[in-house]
Parts: sequence; structure tokens; C-alpha cells
Amino acid sequence: MKTKSTFTVILFTRKSRSNPKQLSIYVRITINGKRAEISLESAISNKDWDSNKNRGRGSSQKVRTLNVYLDEVYNRLLE
Repeated sequence: MKTKSTFTVILFTRKSRSNPKQLSIYVRITINGKRAEISLESAISNKDWDSNKNRGRGSSQKVRTLNVYLDEVYNRLLE
């Protein structure tokens, strides 16, 4: 009998408690059904977040830097 192991990494946001116009960014790691969530201690405004792509929207330097950071975190976790 084979055992099936799973591993997933997703990026998601939650509304900031201190500023309702900001979203806090988190990463969720799921291994064999067990979840762990880690805050990336980054925030972005509601209008600059694309929830379909789970990345920043726009071409400003701040958004591009955030997207590069999110890609680096995602790739490190996959390694």
C-alpha cells in the first residue's frame, strides 16, 4: 500500500486590524493535511492586491519589490 504525501504553499491576505485599508500578507504551508501559517510581516493596500494572482497589482517600484519578495519566499519554501 502506497502512502500519499501532499505539500502545498499558498499566499493569502487578511485585513489589518490597525488599518482597515491595508492587507497583511501570510503564507500557509500544508503538509499531509496539517497547516501552518506564517506572517510575512508585509502589508499592501487593498487596491494594490490582486486576489486572483495572489500578487501585487501595478508597476510601481514598491509593488514590483513586493512581488519579487513573494516569489523568493515561495521558491525557498518549495526547496
